[in-house]
Amino acid sequence: MEIALAAAQPPVTQKRLNLFERYLTVWVGLCMLVGVALGKWVPGSVQVLRDLELVQGSQVNVPIAVLIWLMIIPMMMKVDVAAIRHVGTRPTGVVVTLFINWLVKPFSMAFIAWLFFRHLFSAWISPAEADQYIAGTIILVAAPGALIGASNFFELAVATAIALFGPGSGAALATVVGVLVEVPVMLSVCAVCNRTRHWFPSDAVRREA
Repeated sequence: MEIALAAAQPPVTQKRLNLFERYLTVWVGLCMLVGVALGKWVPGSVQVLRDLELVQGSQVNVPIAVLIWLMIIPMMMKVDVAAIRHVGTRPTGVVVTLFINWLVKPFSMAFIAWLFFRHLFSAWISPAEADQYIAGTIILVAAPGALIGASNFFELAVATAIALFGPGSGAALATVVGVLVEVPVMLSVCAVCNRTRHWFPSDAVRREA
């Protein structure tokens, strides 16, 4: 009976990525190249953008703030606010999230940053630069984890680093690089999952067996 019901169900249409989503890694790479080119060949334009602050000396850059909000708003619109009242029915998820975000992520990232910037990369960067990069990497795992339990809005880490250290700081650079690396890594993980999904039989196949 279950097999017949499964066969009678209409086939699920598989959603395909559009052109922008499919080549997101390419667009990120091009943006990085354009940013580096502007900084090297047209440094004046970069300085003009840096000077567009909400209040002089506040380090709250208007173009960066607008772009970050444009990235965050679509994700925030998908949050199911009504589901918040049911959080207490499954406390395990809340406890695990708090433990990971407050006790694991900040300290593990601090250790990784200390290991790389203080030791492995010490021949190429100065102690002052190491301090900036370490601060940026800690803000990157800690800021999103502290502000939102889901800990997936890395743009908040960029905003925090810029507000605290300025757009030209090593801390801001570390958070920006972290966000840019996230895109190709996550797409690579998705590609591996899609190519290996035949290893895991579907529910219908398991019921038939």
